[in-house]
Amino acid sequence: MLKPVTTSFSINKKLSITHYLTVFCVFFTLFCPDKAQNIISAIGILSFGILHGANDIKILIKKKSTSKPQLKLLYLLSYVVVVFLGVSIFFFFPALGLITFIAVSCYHFGEQHWESKLNKIRERRLFYFLYGTLIFSILFIFHYKTINEIIFQISNYDLSYVYLKNIFIFSTIFILCLVFKNLKKIENLWIEFMIIVFLLIIFSQGSLLFGFGFYFIIWHSLPSLKSQIRFLYEGQVINPYIKYLKSGFIYWVFAIIGLVAFYFLGVLPKEQYVSVFFSFLAAITFPHVVVMGLMFKSSD
Repeated sequence: MLKPVTTSFSINKKLSITHYLTVFCVFFTLFCPDKAQNIISAIGILSFGILHGANDIKILIKKKSTSKPQLKLLYLLSYVVVVFLGVSIFFFFPALGLITFIAVSCYHFGEQHWESKLNKIRERRLFYFLYGTLIFSILFIFHYKTINEIIFQISNYDLSYVYLKNIFIFSTIFILCLVFKNLKKIENLWIEFMIIVFLLIIFSQGSLLFGFGFYFIIWHSLPSLKSQIRFLYEGQVINPYIKYLKSGFIYWVFAIIGLVAFYFLGVLPKEQYVSVFFSFLAAITFPHVVVMGLMFKSSD
């Protein structure tokens, strides 16, 4: 396993900057208008959110321990092919693409949050998925109307509120069963419980974009950046953060240019922007999840 620092920027063994930022965001959602929340969320997603996947090829190359230009090119082409496959699935089979995207994202979010905490638990991969499912179901329940509109726009299907509540209930029950089964193997459960409580407040009081952006940036992207930097540069360079930024900057720029082009150049009708945005997220998520899984596996 990667060292515990993968979950957050550590201050001590129990609390970290991510915990303090979570408390701050609780008050932020209570007193800040939705417009400001959305602007801050968009900036965070377009910066840290996209950047945390900008060095996937470099991670893959190091994982395979190769310096051959031919293999580097092969990895890049394979990555691009998977991205286009993701876009194609969303284009030709939007409902299937959306379900797959959400399911993969659930696992991915749970993996990043718990990877360094569940190394002694046999069912940890199931726990990853269930935890991510719990997070998404809470967010979707509090913003059901907007979420349902987005899902219908993408897939032409309505999301049943009863079905959504059942997902929340079952994921909670299964997580609790796994927790009680492995009670002695999971540390600082009270902190994890408080995180869920704070998430309930943020998701219920904040806008949909802020709720998603908060978790995506604070509890996923920033810890993932820390994990990747440790994997790539630990003990090798003096300024690993600058090195990481330089290495992934060009990929981040291309991603931003692509999104901006679609939005401002009127390439698509406005009603299709949401579909394109989620297609873009899904397309870059699929290969990214595979790369992160390989990175974590390298230290199992």
